[in-house]
Amino acid sequence: MTSSITEQLHSEAQPLLQLADAKALSENAQSLVNVLNTAATAFKATSTDGASEWSLCTQIAKMVADGARSESVRSPLGEAGIIGSLATLIQLGSGVQVPFQIQALRVFGNLCFDHEENRKRVHEAGIVPLVMPFLAEGQPSDLIQTACGFCLNCSMDYEPIEKDLANYGGVQHLSALLDPARMEQNQEAIVSMAAKVLNNLTAEDVARKIFSNKDSVIRVLDLIKYAWQVDHFDDLDFLENLADLLLQAVLDDDAVQCAVIDAGYLSFLLEFLQQAALDPEEDTEENKKQFEEIQKTISKATIYITSPDAKLEEFYNDKDLLSRFIDMAKSDSEVVHQCAVYILGNLARTDAHCIDLVENHHLEKLLLSLFQSTENATFQYAILGCLKHLCLPKHNKAAMGEAGTIDVVAPMLDASKDMLKRNQFLTIGILKMLCAGNYKNAESIISSPVETENEDTPLALVLGFIKRVDDVGAKSEATRILANLVKTVWCQGSMDLRPKLVEPSCIDAIMELVRTSKFVVLKNDGIMALTLIFADHGVGDDSWLSEALSRVVMPPPEPVINAEQDEEEEEGQKPQEPPETRSFLEVLTIDATTYTKNIPNEVRCNACTLLQKIVEAALKVNDKDVLEKLKGEMRPRLASIDKNESAMVGDALDRLKRLLEKEQ
Repeated sequence: MTSSITEQLHSEAQPLLQLADAKALSENAQSLVNVLNTAATAFKATSTDGASEWSLCTQIAKMVADGARSESVRSPLGEAGIIGSLATLIQLGSGVQVPFQIQALRVFGNLCFDHEENRKRVHEAGIVPLVMPFLAEGQPSDLIQTACGFCLNCSMDYEPIEKDLANYGGVQHLSALLDPARMEQNQEAIVSMAAKVLNNLTAEDVARKIFSNKDSVIRVLDLIKYAWQVDHFDDLDFLENLADLLLQAVLDDDAVQCAVIDAGYLSFLLEFLQQAALDPEEDTEENKKQFEEIQKTISKATIYITSPDAKLEEFYNDKDLLSRFIDMAKSDSEVVHQCAVYILGNLARTDAHCIDLVENHHLEKLLLSLFQSTENATFQYAILGCLKHLCLPKHNKAAMGEAGTIDVVAPMLDASKDMLKRNQFLTIGILKMLCAGNYKNAESIISSPVETENEDTPLALVLGFIKRVDDVGAKSEATRILANLVKTVWCQGSMDLRPKLVEPSCIDAIMELVRTSKFVVLKNDGIMALTLIFADHGVGDDSWLSEALSRVVMPPPEPVINAEQDEEEEEGQKPQEPPETRSFLEVLTIDATTYTKNIPNEVRCNACTLLQKIVEAALKVNDKDVLEKLKGEMRPRLASIDKNESAMVGDALDRLKRLLEKEQ
């Protein structure tokens, strides 16, 4: 190193080393940068290591790092260019200047603390790839620890550096630091900081996908075990980061979920949920609250880990494990029994499992008890989801009804629960399945009051829900309950329940399903129910029939203008389909007489049959006004039937045409 440059460096540096406070550092920021630039010039001019000069740079960097703890100096130092100067010196170093590297990293980290402009400068100076080797295995522990601190401060809430860390190997390096062995070597700070940085990074998909692998997750699980069984939850912040990392890693990755199971860690996770507790001296209110959140996160991770399809039969066939899940669902611990219900819901995905869970384990009774004992809407959602699975097999319908499922869940459709739309939708699904083909369940829905303010029947709640809600999907599914009730009651020959199902509110709702639905399955459900009503009208006198016929020929209701929908469309979202403006009779006639690829011929034949039964009903009560309106709508369309119409539809249309001609 040339003596003139060396002398200049020492001459410029000595006065600066005496700077004692933040104000002095700020005022001399440019001078500090000049000294570091002089040092860089000196190092470029010689091949020697310049030990004394590196020592001088280290002293300056340490002074700046200490000073940068004060917020007031961060902007002046960053604006003066100190970040770029230190980056240049790191590049010029031979790799053995560990004391300087540590102090330079401290400068970067402290300057970036709560300072986005300096984070931007670090990113633009390309410092992240320079720092990554400092995290590697074999580096001095104090250098690794400082590099972790740099990663933490520089990446916090700053996406470009988060991406740099993901792109330049930061996730892999930091993951390797999650090693319980380091905890035994007094390197807890390294492991803790690495976990915190990774927790921040894995909130983004790129980093999360890099981190989500068997080795990383096993290391996290081993550290959770260490935190519990060795450290006795000495650092809850560390444990919280580990729990978050576990959840991020297993979130949507079947391979990682299976790897955790295959490595034998499921039992440990269940033990953690059932047995882990704070030491009495640490059991403060604040710690209890934090620990409860950690348990919830571990519970979520466990639920994901037990969810892969590949393990479904393995889990269910392990009778000890299944019994453990059911016992957990009976636990007094909210976290434990909620976790168990979600897991059991995952297992209840085949008819065989659902039948066994009801027939041999009486899971439905346990779930209904839990539902009644909680006000937690999210947990109620999980219970309803599991109950819905159990209702799917025909074999279970009677047992589910006898257990009181309808009485317990139907109040969810009360207007007071309208904020819980997801729960209401599941409730609709449960009622719809339970009354399909099961007369006793249908009777309960139609006739048995439930615990609401007005002691409504489930049928009244369903009708109120249909009338009240705007959501097309929820309204349609709720109307399918009515269609199923009609099919069950008419097909099983009971006359007692029919009057409730031919009231205007029921018939109007089913007609609306036929009139407005764009889904052929829903439309056909409505058509079949109405066909039964008009074909077999053994319901006391015929006064209801005249009322029902008058509704067939009514004009369409005024379309509802949804202000929220208009607002969504203004914001550029995909607009919803325009509302149906045609009448029920017009839609039904067009569906029957017009070929489209959207409506199968079988459904068109069903529409023809419904029209035929409506005409016959009008003839039965001699309603000339309705008959004229029916003829006026149908005859023009029947007169222009396509000659290439299929034989099945052609025959149905021909029968309808002859019926109308007969009544001229």
